[in-house]
Amino acid sequence: MKKSAFILVLALAVGACRTISLDYQQGLRAELNKNYDEAIQAYQKAALSHPNDSAYRLALFRARASATLYFLQQARTLVAQNKRKEAEVNYRKALLFDPQNFQASRELQALLAPPEKKDKNGDKLEGPVRLKGTAEPLNLSFRNEVSLRSIFQTLGRLAGVNFLYDDTFRDTNLAIDLTGKDLQQAVNFLCVASKNFSRVIDERTVIIVPDNVQKRMQYELNAIKTFYLSNIDAADVQMRLTSLVKTQYKVPTIQVDKNLNTVTIRDTPQAVALAEKVLRQWDKAKGEVLIDIEIMEVDRIREKNLGIDLSQGVLSGALIPESGVDSDGFFKLQGLDLGNLANYQMTVPTAIAAILATDSDTKIIAQPKIRGVAGEKLEYVVGQKVPIVNSTFAAIAAGGLSTQPIVNYNLQDIGITIKMTPRVHLEGEVTLEIELEVSSIAGQGTAGIPIIANRSVKNTVRLKDGETNLLAGLLRDEERRSVGGITGLKDLPLLGQLFSATKKQIEQTDLVMTITPHIIRPVEISEEDLKPLWVDPDNLSGVTGAGGAAGAVRSDLRDEAGAGGEPVEPEDTGASSVFLSPASFEAPRGREFRMNVELQSDAEIGNASLVLSFDPRILQLKDVLEGTGLRQMGNKAPFSKYISGGTCTIGFSTPPGGRGFKGRGVVAVLVFSSLEPGQASLGFTSATAGGPMGQAILLQTGEASVNVR
Repeated sequence: MKKSAFILVLALAVGACRTISLDYQQGLRAELNKNYDEAIQAYQKAALSHPNDSAYRLALFRARASATLYFLQQARTLVAQNKRKEAEVNYRKALLFDPQNFQASRELQALLAPPEKKDKNGDKLEGPVRLKGTAEPLNLSFRNEVSLRSIFQTLGRLAGVNFLYDDTFRDTNLAIDLTGKDLQQAVNFLCVASKNFSRVIDERTVIIVPDNVQKRMQYELNAIKTFYLSNIDAADVQMRLTSLVKTQYKVPTIQVDKNLNTVTIRDTPQAVALAEKVLRQWDKAKGEVLIDIEIMEVDRIREKNLGIDLSQGVLSGALIPESGVDSDGFFKLQGLDLGNLANYQMTVPTAIAAILATDSDTKIIAQPKIRGVAGEKLEYVVGQKVPIVNSTFAAIAAGGLSTQPIVNYNLQDIGITIKMTPRVHLEGEVTLEIELEVSSIAGQGTAGIPIIANRSVKNTVRLKDGETNLLAGLLRDEERRSVGGITGLKDLPLLGQLFSATKKQIEQTDLVMTITPHIIRPVEISEEDLKPLWVDPDNLSGVTGAGGAAGAVRSDLRDEAGAGGEPVEPEDTGASSVFLSPASFEAPRGREFRMNVELQSDAEIGNASLVLSFDPRILQLKDVLEGTGLRQMGNKAPFSKYISGGTCTIGFSTPPGGRGFKGRGVVAVLVFSSLEPGQASLGFTSATAGGPMGQAILLQTGEASVNVR
């Protein structure tokens, strides 16, 4: 039974009543035919004619809301069909009925707005200093192998740029064609081909540096940017963002502000630009739906009482002397004649002829409109709260038996309870997880405790926008028959009906419900969001030379004229990693458990700083203990810890006269307590280490997960 059927029922009901306004009846018929202009005019006349009747004002409000939603859906359908003119007309109709509808106004502005011109450099994060040179494309080609330093010298003379070189720069021979490239592209191509990278010192100066971990950390430009999130929790994206943005040689520094719901990241311009794109795609407003629910419950009770009811009296006898009793209610036994029947009284049952029959009907009609956010549970309850006795027993005194009753009352919802969780799909459909429960009082049990009859349905349906789902068949039919009378006599054929009474009761309940979802705010996905994000895992495309802050150049750097001596080789630090053990753990709620922070390194580590992140709603970090693996560094190795909410910072260094950490061992022990059930991820948002001589050491990080039951 759809909405039109309910409106038709109301129209027939009000049509039979002479006190209902004729304008109101005309508005109902127009609304049934979806002629909202006529319906709203009729409701307005009825409301003006009867200003004190709230039913007419509610009908006018309902018609305006239904008209706005109808034309908004029509406009979206026309936009999908690329019928922009017709869609504009429907958007304006929707705004005519509801001028304050922000969603319709925004969609109309987007429809009328001219297409945006794409900026080629719109997604590129530029540094504070850019390289300036000739703007004309280069006409430079080296078909035979030439010294890389000579190529840079030639390029510098043509573009008017000075090239400097790191002290570990190695010259090599190279053949390359730079025809048609601009200055920055030419520098990038040369760096990629020779396994170097560039850093802009000022507008006319570039330094060429060998591409390795140590030099990247020494020269590479960092950017800091804060992102203000509107729709997602900043604490939930910290771990995911770190795992996506980090490279094989560097983990970004990410800080979260829960008060402002912001994420601040410090990393290379390319990593910050990537984080911005990812956060823009994540920070989407959830879809919103308006769910029309129409409920009709019909209850019918038929009862018949036929026969002779003897339950109103009892058969009894009493001894009452004919002489009577005194003022105190006593009588004398002396001279009492027990054989005289006049001294006895007898009471016989009262016979009542029952020929009654009752028939009662009850109808409940409800038409709620519930607006909610996708992914959040919606609940609708219509009925009453019934107190249910919940008794417990306690001891009167300490150490005694539990004999003292303590009576509590729990209020339980009796009626119709609907719980729904909507999910909006990109195809314009809605998935509803529905839980329907119909409860009623079926009778009374021991001590008058009510007996509750319950019918429930759990289902998941996927409906189109505006499609109606019919839920029916929740029929309950109960029949009770009881016979009472005089034992033995009520079982006699034919004559037994004179000494008995029969009670027959039939209860019938039927429930019909329709659910119609309407998408009022879809998830806004643009064409740009559907495009892939290309990531260079090694960050070697030379784009790091796109900009850089003007800073001091190390005094031991040499320019192109001072190439002499053997270059210094960077230290081979080997493979180093830090991870959590065990990587997967399961614990019950309210239990304390421990996890180890293990470090493995082939190179000697003199100091390290680790930042661990976890979900504070599920886990609580109570303490951080020093691990046994640090004993190899000395007896009094400096060890520090700092716990703040969902993050923990751990640091250690080599004591004076000690040696660095090498090999594998436990550097810290984390003492956790499980708070709430759920899945929690633990990982390092930052992990830096240095050797005894100050050289940087790359640390690979591992993650762990904890499942709290």
